[in-house]
Amino acid sequence: MEASEAAPTTTAANDNTTGPYTLRELIRDVPLGVHEDDTPAYITCVDAWSSNLYIGTSAGQVLHYVSIPPDPSDTSGQPSFIFATKLEPAYETEQEGADRGVKKILVLPNAQKACILCNGTSTFYTLPELSPAFGGRIKQGNCLWIGGIDEVEHNYGGNAAYGTVIVISLRTKLRLIRIGVEARKIRDIELGGVTAVARREDLACVANGKAYSLLDVVNQRNFELFPISTSSVPESAPVETVRTREPSRSFSSRSPVRLGRGHERNFSLDAAPPKSGDRLRPGSRSPWPARRSSKPTESPAQPASREESPVKPGSGNASARTSLEVPHDPSPAPPVPAWKPLPPNIVSPSANEFLLTTGTSLAEPGVGMFVNGDGDPSRGTIEFSTYPTSLVIDGAGRHSNLPDQDQGEKYVMALVRRSLDGESGPAVEVQRCDIDMSETLSRKQWLALPSIAQADVGTVGNEINVGTGLQRATSSIQLSVPEITSCLRLRRLPLNTTTTDAERSSEAESKRNAEEDGFTSRLANVEANILLFHGDQVSWVLRSALVTQLERQLQSAVQETSSSELSIDVHTVQRVINSIRGQDPTTELDFLTLTYIRQKASLLLFGNLGLQTAAGTIAYEHDKRRAEVALMDGEIDPRVLLLLVPPFVDEVDEGERGIWISQGLRDTIASLRSHCDTESMVQDAKGAYGDNLLHLLKRYLTIWRKKKGMASVADEAHVFRSVDAALLHVLLVLDQDSPRGIAALGTIRAELNEVVDKGVDCFDRAKELFEQFHRLYLLSRLYQSRKMTAQVLSTWRRVLEGEVDLGGELVEGEHDVRRYLTKLRDAALVREYGSWLANRNPKLGVQVFADETAKVKFRPEEAVAILKENAPGAVKDYLEHLVFGKNQGQYVNDLLIFYLDTVLSELDREDGESKATLRQSYETYRALRAPKPTYRHYITDNAVEAEWWANRLRLLQLLGGSHGSAAEYDVDALDKRLEPYSDVLVPEMIILNSRRGNHEEALRLLAQGLGDWDTAIRYCLLGGNGLFHTASLGSSPITITHEHQARLFSTLLHEFFRIPDLSERLERTSELLERFGAWFEVEDVLERIPEGWSVQMVEGFLMHALRRLVAEKHESKIVRGLRGAQNLRVVDGWGEKVEAMKPVVVTVAGQDGEG
Repeated sequence: MEASEAAPTTTAANDNTTGPYTLRELIRDVPLGVHEDDTPAYITCVDAWSSNLYIGTSAGQVLHYVSIPPDPSDTSGQPSFIFATKLEPAYETEQEGADRGVKKILVLPNAQKACILCNGTSTFYTLPELSPAFGGRIKQGNCLWIGGIDEVEHNYGGNAAYGTVIVISLRTKLRLIRIGVEARKIRDIELGGVTAVARREDLACVANGKAYSLLDVVNQRNFELFPISTSSVPESAPVETVRTREPSRSFSSRSPVRLGRGHERNFSLDAAPPKSGDRLRPGSRSPWPARRSSKPTESPAQPASREESPVKPGSGNASARTSLEVPHDPSPAPPVPAWKPLPPNIVSPSANEFLLTTGTSLAEPGVGMFVNGDGDPSRGTIEFSTYPTSLVIDGAGRHSNLPDQDQGEKYVMALVRRSLDGESGPAVEVQRCDIDMSETLSRKQWLALPSIAQADVGTVGNEINVGTGLQRATSSIQLSVPEITSCLRLRRLPLNTTTTDAERSSEAESKRNAEEDGFTSRLANVEANILLFHGDQVSWVLRSALVTQLERQLQSAVQETSSSELSIDVHTVQRVINSIRGQDPTTELDFLTLTYIRQKASLLLFGNLGLQTAAGTIAYEHDKRRAEVALMDGEIDPRVLLLLVPPFVDEVDEGERGIWISQGLRDTIASLRSHCDTESMVQDAKGAYGDNLLHLLKRYLTIWRKKKGMASVADEAHVFRSVDAALLHVLLVLDQDSPRGIAALGTIRAELNEVVDKGVDCFDRAKELFEQFHRLYLLSRLYQSRKMTAQVLSTWRRVLEGEVDLGGELVEGEHDVRRYLTKLRDAALVREYGSWLANRNPKLGVQVFADETAKVKFRPEEAVAILKENAPGAVKDYLEHLVFGKNQGQYVNDLLIFYLDTVLSELDREDGESKATLRQSYETYRALRAPKPTYRHYITDNAVEAEWWANRLRLLQLLGGSHGSAAEYDVDALDKRLEPYSDVLVPEMIILNSRRGNHEEALRLLAQGLGDWDTAIRYCLLGGNGLFHTASLGSSPITITHEHQARLFSTLLHEFFRIPDLSERLERTSELLERFGAWFEVEDVLERIPEGWSVQMVEGFLMHALRRLVAEKHESKIVRGLRGAQNLRVVDGWGEKVEAMKPVVVTVAGQDGEG
């Protein structure tokens, strides 16, 4: 006889599969058999210990199953159970209703014994094979209940040598027995009718079918709490009728006792009465006073029954009776419906609490009440949908004896009736019992039971949920949860959705998959110690790991519509995120779980934005904010997101090993990609595409760029290459519609420049993107970030030569090139691009060769040679820079030749336009009436927009000696070249005549050829120097003698007398004589004045001359007077000194002797 092996399937924890518990099928198709009346038998109790499973049935049988190791090919790794033995425990009288068959299997691991209550009789067996214990001699009839193992002792594992104390509830008393190597009665407590006991050390909470009470099992003090049923209870309930094995013989008529296999006889469990203050185990602490300190109580009278004297089979005493005589009327009486009280439920959720249930009926709601060791309510109540027929507590700290160890989540599971779709059936109600009870109503969850035939479960008599129950196993088991493995194990993420795993799989990948399976399977074991029997099935009630609970909730948020469209419930996803916000991991599994859930939740929120974008809908701002916050918290690999946003999948760099992510994430990505048509998505940066995805993606990628260098980032090289490439791509797309020009602060373009300037890891891909988007200036910045100067200049040259640069940021490109060249140290690059710039913009290009602050400096002769070879058109500008900018006169001759060549080539043109222009300028200037500007100012103000005209002005400036370099150019050679053009190059001829000392010709050309009176006068004052320029730069002042000036003015006066226009002649001559009369001799002027001129014409000159003569005469008199006075002063001083001196007699040597 074997039950079919259970497959490792899991049933969801509630209707929407998101609860904290699931069912793991342990065994099914258990051969339960039938009763003697051919009604189907059902399971009444179960227990699991070590590798053994014990199932009690209503037919009075105990089915023993043992586990065998799993098949190596079984991926679940779960052991299976096979049938071992079937035991029919001995009993005296077959009971009815809830007491029928095997009511309790009490496994005592420390004592290696098991106590079985079958049809009101308790018997003992050895573990694990259930052979009769104690030689089959011990059994106890008239038992109502067995159990009462100390919760604290059970938690600590007990003591095999010390044994285990159990409580046997008889009809009139409680008996405490220590089961070890031997069975020893500790004491009897006069408290009958007890059907449930929960004990913690010396304090027990008991129920006698009517009410709950606290019992000090040592001091035998009983404190009644409250009734089990709050409805009215009949004072005298009818005696329950019992059906014996043989109806013709009653229990009281010494009916033979039915013995099980291997049972021989019983002996009395009587033991010595307990001593004063005796406790159940050494070191136990009782919250109640010891017996010696309590008030003595009167010992109850010995009952007339022989309850303490179990029958000893085979003793030959025909009059031996069972422990309790049950009155029996031989004549059949009409059946009287038995009054069925509510079944009591007592569990201990913490070290100093008991949870008790009360209600009105099994079909009405029940209430769970928490009481402490003093019998006072300790907190709020729990409400159950209907009164529970079974109750268990599961969670951290359940067995702890210390209050500060009662940490973690604790749940209470109740077997109740639930109506769904008009049908009522058993269900397990799950709710927290470690939080405020007012919150549990909204957090109540359900555990759906496996489907079985209606005939296998239901109501027997007025018993509800017959054949269904919850039972805590004696020992727990570690079960593997495939859902944990399937969520957390890493798998390679395929970039191409059309490639299957089989096509892509390699030996290395298969090996990695096996390693990941091994790693996650180590974490996928969950402890189970609660059994559920239902119909012919037994299942483990498995506490769902946090990852499976949250995974189911996230899965419930993703729904596929009838049109195969995917919808994501954002509120459900957000609730999951909120439920783990601020939660810190304490184990490795917790860390992986929280990371996985945060990443999957963020992926779903981002996927929701993608689905809305595909539909052309702009998402709400709070949805975008939620997605962004979730992404920041989850820190999912950004490459995963890129797969969902076209066209950024091209930026994903997976490397040789690929992208490895949790399988749950991989499946989610596959689902999103299959339901979101990315190819048909409208990629408009100003629409939903940009508003929903691009800006969010930009911020997320920017945050990830800041993680560079962090050791926590796996596969760093490929990740950041993808991040940089995608960020550049996103910014380029967003910047497409920005106005051309330099980036303003805070704009997308400014962010793009910052990303490029700080350097990117995807250099080659960045080049491709910039070329693709025609952003050459950004390409040059990319080269600058890598110090690739040649490529920078080459890119700028492409822009300046006309290639498309949509950004338009190279506004002053030529100036940027010049500034950049001055900072380089590569002479070859400076020479190449300096020449190129000089060809393009000579005036700017020559600054590259002439800048003294540049890193690379060229000597002037070297620069001239380079320009002559590569940029001939810039030679002039470079020479001008040297001569005019740096006042280097040694290059004047070269510049003069250049200017002269330019001017003469222009004059040699066949059309003669340039000559006509010059002649016309002379005529126009001569026609001007005084006062008029000098010819130099005239031609400057009326310059022709032509290069040769500007060159001629510079030529005049240099010829005039503006740089003090008159001796540095060959006057004769220039004169020979200019001679053929003397009629059109009058100023040039004037300067050359002046340099050769031919002042008469120069003044003639000034007065007669140009009519430039002011320049002629300046010529006389300066001695012919400084013509046609404002100041003499870089030269020392020239000293001109008065006599030389007088000669020049005399020559000029002669030319003025030759002015054809009489009025002009008179005006210029009169002005010259009046202003500069000091340089003329009166006699010479009077001789030259024509006789026809009146005195008034030279009145000014004559008056000035006469005044000068009178002044000179007066000045001479004054001088003579001053000289005479000075002479007298000297003579007077000499006289005073002579008078002051005394006479001195000088005696000649030799004369005194003679005398």
